[in-house]
Amino acid sequence: MKYSPVEEFSRIYKLDNVSKTLIENGKELFFKKNSVIASPGDVMEGFYFVKEGRVIASEFSPKGNERIICILENSSIFLESNVLFNVPVFCYFKASVDTTLIFLRKEDIMDLLAKDLNVTLFLLQSLTKKFYSNMNHVDELLYHDTEWGVCNLFLTLAENFGVEEDTKIKLNIKISQQFISNILGINRITAVRIIKKLKEIMLIEQTNGYYYIKDIQKLRDYQTSIYTQL
Repeated sequence: MKYSPVEEFSRIYKLDNVSKTLIENGKELFFKKNSVIASPGDVMEGFYFVKEGRVIASEFSPKGNERIICILENSSIFLESNVLFNVPVFCYFKASVDTTLIFLRKEDIMDLLAKDLNVTLFLLQSLTKKFYSNMNHVDELLYHDTEWGVCNLFLTLAENFGVEEDTKIKLNIKISQQFISNILGINRITAVRIIKKLKEIMLIEQTNGYYYIKDIQKLRDYQTSIYTQL
């Protein structure tokens, strides 16, 4: 189902107006769940289009703590900036489910960029969305507290993965408390505390590993009340 955008540029990437020419010039590859697609320091000879599945980009602190940078859904591309600007990969890209990708070689891309405006616009769309997504994330860290961030994550997940079930919204993606901690850059104890509070005030619940938002408007209103108190 569709919602009014929580953030127009979230860290869940998927693109519109996919260039068919781009996809037709690539090679289809399959990656099993938990396969590492690219690692820090890799020099890429091309980039990937997500045909079906899901890819997580993440990095690790010196202590081994994971930070999730973004989630790449169907019709998104990744590693394009590394290829275009000859920059080594700076984080890990891993298939979080069985995933089919299209690999696009640099020499083919450069040729298409010179000939096909739709390919150029598609790449610009991806780069622009990622730029604004990072700007939004900086704003979130600077101007909002952690509880607001957890609410925003649930609203963003509802926008991207929400399915109506009775009077509730089921988030049709299994996420753990550790996942929430990793994508928000907070410690697990804090994530557990906030999730427990949201459950106690009857905004969310969890059944069989899936989170449900009991009333999406009440969650939005609660998030707004947190912001006005800052």
